Amino acid sequence: MELSLRETVLAAILVLLMGRLLNSQIAVLRTYNIPQPVSGGIAASLLTLVAHEFFGFDLQFDTSLRDVLLLAFFTSVGLTARLEMLTRGGRPMMVLLVICVLGVLLQNVTGLLMAKASGLPPINGLLLGSVSLFGGHGTAVAWSSVFEQSAGVENALEIGIASATIGLVLGGLVGGPLAQRLIERHRLRAGEPVLRTQSGERKGRQIDSQGMFVVLMYVSAGIILGTNIAALAGQHGVNIPEFLACMLTGLVLTNVLPRLLPRLEAPTEGQSLPLLSEITLGLFLSMSLMGMQLWTLVDLALPMLLTVLAQVAMMVLLVLFVMFPLLGRSYDSAVICAGYLGMGLGALPNAMANMNAVTARYGAAPLAFMVIPLANAFFVDVSNAVILQLLMNSLLS
Repeated sequence: MELSLRETVLAAILVLLMGRLLNSQIAVLRTYNIPQPVSGGIAASLLTLVAHEFFGFDLQFDTSLRDVLLLAFFTSVGLTARLEMLTRGGRPMMVLLVICVLGVLLQNVTGLLMAKASGLPPINGLLLGSVSLFGGHGTAVAWSSVFEQSAGVENALEIGIASATIGLVLGGLVGGPLAQRLIERHRLRAGEPVLRTQSGERKGRQIDSQGMFVVLMYVSAGIILGTNIAALAGQHGVNIPEFLACMLTGLVLTNVLPRLLPRLEAPTEGQSLPLLSEITLGLFLSMSLMGMQLWTLVDLALPMLLTVLAQVAMMVLLVLFVMFPLLGRSYDSAVICAGYLGMGLGALPNAMANMNAVTARYGAAPLAFMVIPLANAFFVDVSNAVILQLLMNSLLS
């Protein structure tokens, strides 16, 4: 059965609302900060699995709008990256950025080694590396089409989503206990009393039509410029995914345009950009996940689980023996480590949840709550995308 574009959009919205309902009713989904579109999308894909296996019934969706949503989301990611924000974190910020790059590299090396040991194609190792772990569900879905078209990995979407989901859960499980071990072993103490909230929520004016039109202008310009840059690069033999070009274009626009035109409102003023980013990502994820073909993963279940467990072990060792010492073995360092594991194995909400759990017990860590979101917003997606593209080009050449 084939659904039209309008029916597909309606189905995606219903999947989002189903995810919201599931998260409100199932505590474990809230505990591990499973995103609503992921909860709903996986539930919908399980229903399609039952329909396929027991009734021989398959649904086909019109996902032509998905590409536009993807480009809009990654353009908004680039627009949030303000260069002046990097200077606020000082040395810990610089150390965290370096460790983020190192973590991305090591995740891909680990994925490649585990793929070789499991007898999987090497390209699958990247899907089980930073694509799905540092990148999370959004990046896994975004890169799946690149893997399908460039490397012929037919079930790239299913592999990436399954790996991202396992990583998300494990990232929430290991971050807090590891920080607790570091704090108690080194007898660390917080420098400030516990705060009522450390949510890291952005403040700004309320959403209005003017702010939304400004954001839409930036996003539209970023998509147009980004897609043209990707096409131009392709004509010269350089393969740049459109979403990566749009993200980098957004980064340039948000840092250059307000300086050239001081009276022009920046896209980061107010709440319109986070709202647009949330809507486009939510629809993109739900539209992608509800059509997953889970029956293609049966033979990959064990290698995938072993690979993600190896990734967790590698990240824990990186934190214990490199990151924590470089950050100075302080209390804030331990909290940053908890956030890094949540971010590097899952997503920013995982990181914030890990840090909130630690600080609720031991005391405030304002530096940690500043540098982790900054690193996530500015550096992780950009460095991950660039490194992945270089590795893919190397493997496919």
